Amino acid sequence: MLEQKTVRMEQAGYIYRCVHRIMEGDCQCEHGPLYCEVGPLEADLYCVTNGMYLRFINESGYEPEDRVNYLKHWENGRYADEDEDKPVVNISQNDARAYARFYGKRLPTEQEWQYLAAGPKHLKYPWGNGKDYSRCNVYGKHIENADSHPEGVSPFGLFNMCGNVWEFTDEIHDDGMHSFITLRGGSFYTAGNYWHAEGGAIPNDSHLKVHVMSEGMDRFETVGFRCVREVLE
Repeated sequence: MLEQKTVRMEQAGYIYRCVHRIMEGDCQCEHGPLYCEVGPLEADLYCVTNGMYLRFINESGYEPEDRVNYLKHWENGRYADEDEDKPVVNISQNDARAYARFYGKRLPTEQEWQYLAAGPKHLKYPWGNGKDYSRCNVYGKHIENADSHPEGVSPFGLFNMCGNVWEFTDEIHDDGMHSFITLRGGSFYTAGNYWHAEGGAIPNDSHLKVHVMSEGMDRFETVGFRCVREVLE
């Protein structure tokens, strides 16, 4: 089973900018330019895998109040053997938070996620400024292992920050009419119509808005997560 590794990100300040597609309803997040400071942090190199998540369940006894769509790709409480090192999906933001909290971690903020993906040179993609589909899992048929595509790691060495699975961030935004989560990084899957979800290699400075509906409806087959831990100096 793939074991999680972490990397330290020192404290840094940068000008945060973010873009998003405008389809149905605008996004009321703060998109910048905005000066922000991040770190110091320890960040997971890999998205949390099925194997890691099963160990969490066994160690913590975690059970969500609403089980609709929870780990629906598992059978009889376990994933298929070939899926052990693939990112866990069909979990909600709250399920991801419970995992992180149990291990003394949390989900990254959008500003932290973007800096971990882009590095101090503010790269457009984790590997550089040019789109390169050979360095990530996009337009694919299935999720790949969390340590796949080492040629596409971020400046901090984080794997698959572009493609494979979207990643939860820690915030929930409320614009007075509805609440929504923002996802980062894109996934292997591209819907048949751009209206449903953006496809291809998603730049580091882009996010996707997802309405908060219910635990069951906020579990997706293309969304996973990684964690960070604050470093106390």
